[in-house]
Amino acid sequence: MATSVISYRSGPFATVSMGLPGDHEGKTATRVFFVRGADKLALIDSGLYGGLPALKQAFDEFGIERNELDLLLLTHEHMDHVGNNGWLKAETDCTIVGHPARADRVADNMLNARTIVHAFPEGESFDLKTEYLDWMGPTEGPIDTFVRDGEVIDLGGGVELEVVEVLGHSMAEIGFFERSTRTLIIADPLLPPFNPVLYLYEDPNVMRATFDKIERFLDERDVQAVLFAHDEVKTAAETKALVDDCRRRVDKVEDSILTHVKANPGIGFADLRDKCCDDQNMVREWRALVSIDASLKDFQKRGLVEKRNDGWYHVA
Repeated sequence: MATSVISYRSGPFATVSMGLPGDHEGKTATRVFFVRGADKLALIDSGLYGGLPALKQAFDEFGIERNELDLLLLTHEHMDHVGNNGWLKAETDCTIVGHPARADRVADNMLNARTIVHAFPEGESFDLKTEYLDWMGPTEGPIDTFVRDGEVIDLGGGVELEVVEVLGHSMAEIGFFERSTRTLIIADPLLPPFNPVLYLYEDPNVMRATFDKIERFLDERDVQAVLFAHDEVKTAAETKALVDDCRRRVDKVEDSILTHVKANPGIGFADLRDKCCDDQNMVREWRALVSIDASLKDFQKRGLVEKRNDGWYHVA
């Protein structure tokens, strides 16, 4: 008998785990979440294309016919969360629901890859296929219906999913709060400490505001459980400890940037990426460029650094 792909079951939830390749192999996974109400069945995220066999097996394990899936709810546009959108749309005719801000990337795999992997010349050495496109199926599944912060998706029988914006890692990321069980489902605003890559954020100030928002939400809504795409289920107290750790890791990225700009006047972007990654023993890759660029832009606005002839300098 095949090993079960279901890693967690509780109330209306069932979690399917999919192993990640490359630098992540054996260290972490991505997870997608079935949520069943009395009237509708939803799946939160479609996972990565390499996890499609696990997704197919999950339908069989649950005894769910594919046409029973009503909704595919997307947390954000990144490759390991939308990789099976096209397959699910073709097999189930589900309605795909997500935030409008990155709908163009969800609808176009190549655009999705280029706008993040090749966002900077220093990232163009990374192959789009192996780094990103291979994680997504050959056909896209565009968003059919847009949702925003505070809207509620009613699955019937008291199972309701409230949309919660958790921006920063992606500027279009949302989570879902299931009211009856007081369960929060989030993908990547809180990355686990064993993640092998530098903390990915598109705006450090927005990222920190989301950390604060999650902490408040845990208290105000008396959250009982938090389900993560890349981590095990946690209590509210455990999640608060993770929030603190995430804050420290973002702070450490920024501390590294300022330290190396001060010590190496005129340092180039790629060299700065390498030094910051080495400080945390993280992989030197394209995600780090996104975070470092975001913080450099913020430092520049605050008058802490300046760019001259493609090099970065500290402003005394």
